[in-house]
Amino acid sequence: MKRILIADDHPVIRIGLHAILSRDARYAVVGEAADAEQLEGLLSQRLCDLVITDLSMPRGRRPDGVRMVAGIRREFPDVRLLVVTSFSNPEVLRAIAKLGVGGILEKTSALSVLIEAVQTILAGGNYYSPDVARRLQTSARCASRLTARESEVVRLLAHGMEINEIAEFHRRTVSTISRQKCAAMKRLGLITEFELMDYARRVGLSPTCG
Repeated sequence: MKRILIADDHPVIRIGLHAILSRDARYAVVGEAADAEQLEGLLSQRLCDLVITDLSMPRGRRPDGVRMVAGIRREFPDVRLLVVTSFSNPEVLRAIAKLGVGGILEKTSALSVLIEAVQTILAGGNYYSPDVARRLQTSARCASRLTARESEVVRLLAHGMEINEIAEFHRRTVSTISRQKCAAMKRLGLITEFELMDYARRVGLSPTCG
């Protein structure tokens, strides 16, 4: 029986994933986490074969997003990782894929796709949903595209976090975060905060993107 940890800041999502996986006798859900800190604690305490995690859980005391995934891959290299997210930004998805995750799915994926992804990843393969695969293959023609770190800053701003909160969250200086925000706006040719939030919504960095 394969042991699985689930991490998502929405209880309904965790309950749904638990219910789906519990129907299959091959899998046992051995823990649930609501943020990156809880997930790190569970990984330290319990053996597991697979982590199914949201990408965005910004209200805990540990960084989420790309830094969270990088930390899991570094500290628990034998644990397979399936990211289930509503974010569609190609740069963030590409940064996650480069870290060696087992797969990435959208939260809108069908239940059958989730089981197929879990089976494939636990068998040693990789699974990316068709839309994610298409975004990962998108060419780098757009000169205004943000770096992964700039995208992370914009994502957290879109969640309503202030510059100082993001700096503390990612253990960087306020000036560094401010510089990355300004660089993102300059790269995109944006002037106002409203324009930046509208960009976040359009490219899949906003929590309201679906």
